[in-house]
Amino acid sequence: MNEQITLLLGLLLVHFIADFYLQPLTWVHDRNRRHARSLKLVFHTLIHGALSSVILLMWEWHFGLGELLPVVLCSLVIMSTHWLIDVTKSYTNHGIVPFFIDQIAHLCVIVAICIALSEATSLNEWFSALLANQQTYVVLLAYLLVFNPCSVAIRMLLERWQLPQVTSSDASLPQAGHSIGLLERALMLTFILIDELAGVGFVLAAKSIFRFGDLANAQEKHLTEYVMLGTLLSVVFTLAIGLSAKYFITL
Repeated sequence: MNEQITLLLGLLLVHFIADFYLQPLTWVHDRNRRHARSLKLVFHTLIHGALSSVILLMWEWHFGLGELLPVVLCSLVIMSTHWLIDVTKSYTNHGIVPFFIDQIAHLCVIVAICIALSEATSLNEWFSALLANQQTYVVLLAYLLVFNPCSVAIRMLLERWQLPQVTSSDASLPQAGHSIGLLERALMLTFILIDELAGVGFVLAAKSIFRFGDLANAQEKHLTEYVMLGTLLSVVFTLAIGLSAKYFITL
């Protein structure tokens, strides 16, 4: 099992190095402009192939049969699929959704190569054990609950208090409050699950510092109370979900 995980981690390491550290922004712009005709994209895929071949050679030498053909074939698969996936992405709107789909597609290729080079049952058993683990579902459910369900519950509880309309000079970024709340609860839940409750205080203190300037004005007392209510509700919900998750994990 260790050798299969070693191969997976090695290929993931070189993938992120090649994609995010060895790919200049000018190469990305050239790919988005020239698509399949981009020479910079060819250079990028060659870098992926070269780095991946190093990991594959090392793995084949230490854990495999020492054959060169599987290394060459897998390197060609990584390069060809990477080129195809990136060309496809170049025709999108380049937003966050195409970005994640692009990365997931690359990771699926890497996992498939790991399964092909190693015993097929090894990684399958690892993934099966992960999916069969009760803790996996508890943690996933906890994170799902602290996102949109908590947002909906907090919004419904605060509906009875309506803030006055703000002027354009006071207007904040669209959906900024919602996004801050999501990140706030995700961080607090993570600290709860790893038994670092002091981190919850750190998140609240950091938020209070950045909001202090907005809430210091005595004329904005209604805004202060509204933000405090929302923050405290967020903390209560996250603590309840996090502590419940920890309880079910220890069962």
